[in-house]
Amino acid sequence: MKEKDMEGGDIEFITPQGFEEGDKPRKMNLNIKTSCTRCGTCCANNSPVLLKDDLPLIISGALSYDSLYTIREGELMKSHDNETFEASMDFIKIKGKNGTAECIFYYGEAGCKIYENRPAQCRIFNCWSSHEELTGLEAKRLLRKELFDSAEVLLNIMDAHEKKCSYKKLTDVLERVAQGSEDAAAEIIDMLAYDTYARPFFQEKFNIPPNAMELILGRPMMDTIKEYGFKVEKNRDEYILLPIEKQEGK
Repeated sequence: MKEKDMEGGDIEFITPQGFEEGDKPRKMNLNIKTSCTRCGTCCANNSPVLLKDDLPLIISGALSYDSLYTIREGELMKSHDNETFEASMDFIKIKGKNGTAECIFYYGEAGCKIYENRPAQCRIFNCWSSHEELTGLEAKRLLRKELFDSAEVLLNIMDAHEKKCSYKKLTDVLERVAQGSEDAAAEIIDMLAYDTYARPFFQEKFNIPPNAMELILGRPMMDTIKEYGFKVEKNRDEYILLPIEKQEGK
């Protein structure tokens, strides 16, 4: 690749390694990306958030309930570079592989399994335009109540669960735990117990597929509590809330 310099001469980009012939340095090939090449970087780093435009994909069966989960407002999350942040709103995402952020529909060199039916966010995102950002997510996102608007029983379940187990409530109670309140620790155990036992109860009572519960109620709080620096251990019939000891250097 050549460009004219300020005095009219030619500029050649070369690599410091390797030679074409003799002692002539190999020229660097700079390819400017202007469209999706299906390299898979975005798929490996994060799965997409579903937008309202994606509802037909669910209705048609291109996306199944068991491939989706809900992040609830206030929930702590990990970014692909391992930074922790708090979700500012509810949103629905495609699940990741084995607890990672990599989209379950991404298969390495084989690419995206649902490329022709990929979600809107995948279509909109231009990785080659670093300044471009997805905006208006709050208005564009697909909500659980829109997905299940004809299933009143599910809406009632989600409402009752949120009142009992909201992450805002969890954060408030954890602040009291940090201040040494034993009553607050008992409140958290009660909250986690409700979340844990409500799931199989609702599955059986309303014939809900087990794999759909992470979409309906979000991720189990027994798992997400770890992001807050705590874990729960069981001693016979008693649950005990314990801080997670940080490993040296982390």
